[in-house]
Amino acid sequence: MRGENLREGKKAEGLRYSFQLKGKLVEIKTDWKEHRNLYLPVQKHTSRIIKLTSFPYPPLIGDAVVSNLKDVEIGVRTADCAPVVALGEEWFGVAHVGWRGLLSGILGNFIEVLSKYEPVENLFIFIGPCAKACCYEVGEEFMDLFPGHIEEREGRLFMDLQRAVESELKRLGVKMIGLYEHCTICSDIFPSFRRDRTESRFLTSVRIFEPISSEV
Repeated sequence: MRGENLREGKKAEGLRYSFQLKGKLVEIKTDWKEHRNLYLPVQKHTSRIIKLTSFPYPPLIGDAVVSNLKDVEIGVRTADCAPVVALGEEWFGVAHVGWRGLLSGILGNFIEVLSKYEPVENLFIFIGPCAKACCYEVGEEFMDLFPGHIEEREGRLFMDLQRAVESELKRLGVKMIGLYEHCTICSDIFPSFRRDRTESRFLTSVRIFEPISSEV
């Protein structure tokens, strides 16, 4: 990974993190372009899930996508909210989860749709970089909205969005969860709306790929 210091108004260059699991390729990219096999929802901090079973497909308002299509990449754009990727045997999904979406039940809807095709206990969930308690200052109303996920320091309140998402997923029955523990606000390699009021976003995406044969 390499990136420029976004606090000085520079753009991250070429940040790309990827891993393979269950025949899926998960990628985080700060430098990306839309392409003909990429599906992105129209994100509005909703709890709506888009089920993608054919492609091309019109961009719809929603903050999560689930699919079983090969050769189609699905993704969400974030800049402090949590990107959440779900991987099953055949179905996979990606969700954009901010505090509003968390309250409106997007994770419950996301897991409910996937559970129609994959046992919840077999899902692997990946939670990407987002605003964390080191930097994410919130108001007093968050004490009641997210009990257990608010830290108080010197009379100020801070929320760990990533841990709140993790806690809700566990409550929903998810057993396998991985975290990419970077705070977007204080990291120099991710765009952050809280830090810079930037219009830049990074893409978290997932697709099924065909492994390259090792046979000679």
